[in-house]
Amino acid sequence: MEDQNTKKELRQIANNLESVETSSAVIAVLGDTEMYKNVDKIYGMNVEARFMDQATRERMVSNTMNTYPHAPKETRESIANFDAGLVSMQLMLIAKSKGYDTVTMGGFNKQQFIEKFDVPERYVPIVLIAIGKSAGPSFQTTRLPLNEVAKFIRMNN
Repeated sequence: MEDQNTKKELRQIANNLESVETSSAVIAVLGDTEMYKNVDKIYGMNVEARFMDQATRERMVSNTMNTYPHAPKETRESIANFDAGLVSMQLMLIAKSKGYDTVTMGGFNKQQFIEKFDVPERYVPIVLIAIGKSAGPSFQTTRLPLNEVAKFIRMNN
């Protein structure tokens, strides 16, 4: 979103976060709960690129179509959240590599966002990512030590 009026409206949806309005653009990352509908096209492209053979494509499409359309919406939303998280991180890393700063915002009124932007039911708003050049130095932050948030176990073969 680059339109200033739209960003002003979005700022209210995003709990009045200033970065929505002061950024160069805002990217809305949506999860697709019907992502499986693209599987035939995606695996077809893989066959054309010679990344997989036709038999593997047919098996993968069949497995997908036998599973995902019948999965509960909550399961498909969970998968969409995971996928959108991966996409979001990649967008932020690419932006940083190009010299841009980002602010990711998961805390916004998702229902208001859906209504304002007429989001189809298959999509779930996940995060907003403000992108631009920082006006000043960002504040420092700390993180919990890795051993407090992850556990590593050695597995023997």
